[in-house]
Amino acid sequence: MAKACRVFCHLQALLLLVLIPQVTFAAAEHSVDIQPTPVWVQSVKTSKPDTIPVDDIDSGNYYLLVDNQVKVDETSPQVRFTRLQQLVVNQRGLEHNSQIEVDFDPLYESLTFHSIAILRDDRTIDMLPSSDISLLKQEGRIEQGLYDGRLTANIILADLRIGDIIDYSFSVSGANPIYQDIFAYRRSLQWSVPLHSQHVRVLWGKDKPLHVKIRNTEDKVKESAFLIDSTPYVEYTISRSDSPVLLIESNTPSWYNPFATVYFSEIDSWGKVVDWAQPLYNKAGIAGTSVEDSSVQSVIDEIKLKISEPNERVMSALNYVQDQIRYLGLEMGVNSHQPSLAEDTLVRRYGDCKDKVVLFIALLKGMDIDAYPVLVDTADGLDLPLQPASINAFNHVIAKVEMSDMTYWLDPTMNYQKGPLQSIYQANYQYGLVIKPGVKELAEMVIDDPQSMLTVTQYYDLSAGEGGKSTLSVKSLYLGDRAQNFRYQVEDIGFKALQTLYEDYYREIFSDIELTDKILIEDDKQTGVLSTQQDYVIDNAWQPDGDNFDVDFASYFIRNALDKPSKASRTTPYLISFPNKIDHRIEIKVSNGDWEFPSETTVENNAYFSYEFTSNFDDAAKTLTLTFNYQAKVGFIEADKVADYIDAVDKVEESLYYTVMTYGEGSTAAVNDIGDAISSANDDVEIKDQLIILGVLLYFLALIYAIATWRIDSSSRPVYEDEEYYPVSRRKLLFLSLSTGGIYTSYWMYRNWKYVKESEQLGIMPIARGFFSLFWYYPLFAHLVEDSKERFARNTIMPMSFGVVGAILFFIANYTYDSDNWYIVGMLATPMLLFPLLNYIIKLNGKTSPAYIDNSAWKARHSVMSILFIPLVLFAVGTDLTIFPSSKIMTGEQVWQRNIDFMNHNEILKDNEDIVMFYSDGLISYEEDGNGFTESSVFSYWKEDDELNVMAADFVDVKDLKVEYGDDSDPQTVITVQLNDDSDFLLIISTEDKLDLTFYQSLRKNWYQANKRAGNEAG
Repeated sequence: MAKACRVFCHLQALLLLVLIPQVTFAAAEHSVDIQPTPVWVQSVKTSKPDTIPVDDIDSGNYYLLVDNQVKVDETSPQVRFTRLQQLVVNQRGLEHNSQIEVDFDPLYESLTFHSIAILRDDRTIDMLPSSDISLLKQEGRIEQGLYDGRLTANIILADLRIGDIIDYSFSVSGANPIYQDIFAYRRSLQWSVPLHSQHVRVLWGKDKPLHVKIRNTEDKVKESAFLIDSTPYVEYTISRSDSPVLLIESNTPSWYNPFATVYFSEIDSWGKVVDWAQPLYNKAGIAGTSVEDSSVQSVIDEIKLKISEPNERVMSALNYVQDQIRYLGLEMGVNSHQPSLAEDTLVRRYGDCKDKVVLFIALLKGMDIDAYPVLVDTADGLDLPLQPASINAFNHVIAKVEMSDMTYWLDPTMNYQKGPLQSIYQANYQYGLVIKPGVKELAEMVIDDPQSMLTVTQYYDLSAGEGGKSTLSVKSLYLGDRAQNFRYQVEDIGFKALQTLYEDYYREIFSDIELTDKILIEDDKQTGVLSTQQDYVIDNAWQPDGDNFDVDFASYFIRNALDKPSKASRTTPYLISFPNKIDHRIEIKVSNGDWEFPSETTVENNAYFSYEFTSNFDDAAKTLTLTFNYQAKVGFIEADKVADYIDAVDKVEESLYYTVMTYGEGSTAAVNDIGDAISSANDDVEIKDQLIILGVLLYFLALIYAIATWRIDSSSRPVYEDEEYYPVSRRKLLFLSLSTGGIYTSYWMYRNWKYVKESEQLGIMPIARGFFSLFWYYPLFAHLVEDSKERFARNTIMPMSFGVVGAILFFIANYTYDSDNWYIVGMLATPMLLFPLLNYIIKLNGKTSPAYIDNSAWKARHSVMSILFIPLVLFAVGTDLTIFPSSKIMTGEQVWQRNIDFMNHNEILKDNEDIVMFYSDGLISYEEDGNGFTESSVFSYWKEDDELNVMAADFVDVKDLKVEYGDDSDPQTVITVQLNDDSDFLLIISTEDKLDLTFYQSLRKNWYQANKRAGNEAG
């Protein structure tokens, strides 16, 4: 049974190359027949579609026909007929399809070609007589430690051209005798590339019933009677045309099968697979050996003599097979599934998965320990229960060991497993078929603790300050599969290369880091725990940030584990690493001084993972401790739960990063506190509030009027038979685009794509293309260019290169709608970039056409829409220019002079003081609210009952600053300014773009420096 070994060894590959001539046939001893198509094959009519789905085609190859027909009966060999038609779409397709290759096993299969032709225009060029058929040995899996003796029939096609259709057919007769003529066949009816026509047909000539199942489609398999030379058969057929292309999203589990699939199987229960497999393994000797002085018995006796504990005996036998028997499979003919005798495997010291399992079980049976082979599928384990019972549903074998009320699922093909039995890693293939008398169903592999864990402790000594050297000591503990992988890595690339990898990893974080000594590795064979010790020196851990110095820390181990898709909308499950348990601890020693590190805790426990972050500061030891604990609970996220998973990751993502900052003699930490923002509100509804409510009501009534009249006009709008696309005057496009903030440009794009859909009967979504118009400029331009070439035999719009530039500029212009500084430019540029396209459409229709006149007419609803949107556009422009209060924190340079004059006049600011950072929560005017600071003072003001309230203080009068950071649910950060007289006041600032963190850090810096200056002056 083919199964890639866990550790691939080039030495084994070289050895196998030496062995191959002794165990296989030379390709020259075999030949390929050329015969007419068998009479039982049903001819399938083919046609070339009117439209080629170029956007979906991969490698320039479009499958026009895939025809598979199988004939099975009691007296003759199984025959599998295949016919393919492939259209060469482009240069890549020319390279990809220049050769025909068909695989077969010469030990039990024969290959016959029936036809090879090239269809060019209206001609059929017969290529079969002139084709040179070469037989090549397959050696692609030698480095995997596997060789199955298969051959590849290779035909190089001469004079192949773009636009040609390759049409060829062949038959493969025979089946692996190991299956004992038990038939099983599956076929996917849906691909990730376009497939125009396909046909599946099975002729069943046995007395036993054939069991048929179809998944993921409403199509049915047709069943009918059929005669071949008076011999009755049952015919099963299914045909499909233009099956929808199904693209599998990234990080989709391998077992997930959304494709339409049909299954044919001669057996109807997993118990019959057990009945087939059990004699194979009994024949190989899984009951042990009866010869007391045999080599197998010698190993059994040696283990029993040294070890008395059953668990330890199992581990000793497992390690013996893993370490002493190298992975190598010569899987030709029946050897693909027939395991070797346990004694033969031991003598030759190599074997594949089934051979190693048989030897392992033989050793255990000899020690009176129950163990059984288990057939598994390494990729499709979770899909097995959804499949019908089949003899070829598996690709690997492991062992189930039962002892002391415990069940272990052990894989003798693994390597580097050390420690006690209960502590080693058990790979979970989800479902398997235990080869044991009486077993009728698949067994679920329940592994409570898969034994996979990484523990990392990093100790940083930053006490020398920004001018001195820092040190880092890292101690890591590896358990289970992580220890296995580490042991393999050391032997695979060597200790020096491994040491360089670790040093390069930390150099990505600290460019001036060096190992002070070689990495220490301790591998405890008794516990199975592997530990490493790394010691580094860092020349410049503290990095300048303006006048500040800081050091960044992060739990990259967990950050990499908390992988998330780029979008929440998925149709397939999302694969995450499992099992995955990580404990990460960072200890940071700082210099003596007045450090502040608030204690923090972030906990997230959901259906997908558990996570906890804590930070604690020991002032006596001057040590900050950060702990990060993560454990995955599942191996994948259901498609409809991906959004929840992303939200869960987002909740903890910020806590994975931590910054320590110093200003020289004093210091602070960049923290991630989440507190409840403090707000105040007037419970009495004043007259102005009522006016606001009335204004909002009138606004929505006007909006409803505009939409309703537009819908009425649209339903009664006459259909202009000669209307081409959507003509409208440039003036209306420009003015409505500006007055609606770009909404009209999306509407104009929608109307043009709607015309394209209706006139060409395309399956597109015009409303989506209008909504996402920034992506559809160039496709519309290209479509208009093709239209121009058909009408005028040339491109009359603008050069294609200009169209590319226009599309790029259109995308940028749309993107700048969210920009702080380029909003106006984007708003003006967006409709103007559409003018070349609009000019062509106007040219097609003419300015005197009824469609142009009607579309360009200015109606009452346009005035209403302009009145509704122009104030919003002007407000957005004013906000971006900081004429109105911005939703973000501003620097002093962004505050207009008239607002500074207001603050000076109300003694909020002292004369000649410059604002460093400022935020206003006012809606229209900066006079409503403001919070900010200068280099020497901090202030806050707000209006209440039309009365201005002002709180301000010089930094020398400030005793302390406390912060409570906002979050997504409450996007306001509150800073408490505590004064020397024990009074306080609040600064309430926005969290947008996380400028609240910058605001707070800069505020503390100026407070510290102002006090430092005052102390120097007093001295």
